[in-house]
Amino acid sequence: KVKLLEGKNYNQSYLVSENKKLRKLIDEYIIYSDDLVAKVLLDKDSPFLKSLIVNKGSKDNIKIGMAVLDGPYLVGKIVEVNYATSRVLLISDLNSKIPVILEPDNILSIMSGTGKKRGKIQHFENDYDFDNKQVIYTSGSGGIFKSGIPIGLLNEDNRIDFFSNLSQLTFVKLISFEREIK
Repeated sequence: KVKLLEGKNYNQSYLVSENKKLRKLIDEYIIYSDDLVAKVLLDKDSPFLKSLIVNKGSKDNIKIGMAVLDGPYLVGKIVEVNYATSRVLLISDLNSKIPVILEPDNILSIMSGTGKKRGKIQHFENDYDFDNKQVIYTSGSGGIFKSGIPIGLLNEDNRIDFFSNLSQLTFVKLISFEREIK
């Protein structure tokens, strides 16, 4: 059993190494920052603005545009940075527009917030009859987020049910995605 587990570990190490090489080849984003965990200090839940204040700021090397995750799931991005705190615009906010990909059909689209608990598909190419089994991921287009961060599932109303409950966030991860300097 030990040899079998060691073999699986070597296989996983090889796949991670190969994935990094391929990402360099296609000039994909590479994660350079350590995960910073921040505590949610204030949840601004108005009808128009969906944002959070977290306890990390410029003193912690927080920068505008950093991704905010709840576990592996995207919940927002940093839009304002002060010395000790930062403001997070949640993906449910009306002003939130994120380039996404619908899988498994590989359809590029734009997801926008609705100001409520769900998102919506704002734009997609051609008329498409959506299957309820579509998983929504970041597409990496636009250079804001790396591709492949899970966001939610498309429901029968063509709305997106987020994987994270955005009204119950207490701790979030702040991650910076940067291209490798050649």
